[in-house]
Amino acid sequence: MQMLTGAVEVYANHGVLIVGSTGWLELDWGDGPADADGRHVVVKTRGQVDHTRVSFWSGSMPMLGVLVFDGDLALEDYRICVGDVERLGRWTQRISRSGPQRVIVRVDDPGYASRVYVGLDISADAQVRPLPASGGPVLFDVLTSERDEMEMPNQRGLALDGHDSPHARLAAAISLLSDRSLIETRQNGYEAAHIAEWLRWLSMDLDQAGAVALGEQLRQLVIAARTANPAGDRTVAPADAARIAETILKAVPRGA
Repeated sequence: MQMLTGAVEVYANHGVLIVGSTGWLELDWGDGPADADGRHVVVKTRGQVDHTRVSFWSGSMPMLGVLVFDGDLALEDYRICVGDVERLGRWTQRISRSGPQRVIVRVDDPGYASRVYVGLDISADAQVRPLPASGGPVLFDVLTSERDEMEMPNQRGLALDGHDSPHARLAAAISLLSDRSLIETRQNGYEAAHIAEWLRWLSMDLDQAGAVALGEQLRQLVIAARTANPAGDRTVAPADAARIAETILKAVPRGA
């Protein structure tokens, strides 16, 4: 089951982004935060103030922000496109199928969006589930087409898709480390590298070697927490995950 399939930051000079078909828009939009013509969704953004981040999700998506569109769009040639209304730039991504299909659009601030979340391949009977699914503080809810519990890598990827609220995101990711990371070298390296790479965007002074060192420090703290867990189930208690996250974030170099 795929999750995040692509993301792009777009500059909209007039504060309007177009998401949908690669063909051009035929729509006079109104004053609301979004409008649609059956092939495109027009989303009002913060415009010239700064870029707007648009992320594309398949099968599952975070329930962040506010829903501004949930309906069918006709998308041709197995592609979805995002661009500004002046045609100054656009970005196109290949998708799993062509023709009319459900598209969900959520924004962080209706009418003044800085983040736009686009969901594809979301079934009509998709379920809303908390993240993490195993308990503890909920980072956010997820709309998913998965019938069974979301796999750990997918949950961890959702938690680490962004650097806002870094402590909450890192603590959630720590609670989602698989127990196999203690015994399987390949899994160990993958999970540590994933978190290490996420840490790199927290500081301009954190290079790859420094991030790897922090990833190893985190792994050792997780091992210690699991060993000391009185429940004996090899999980990381929410309080321990929060403490480890705080320790790692304090170790990230802050620069001059």
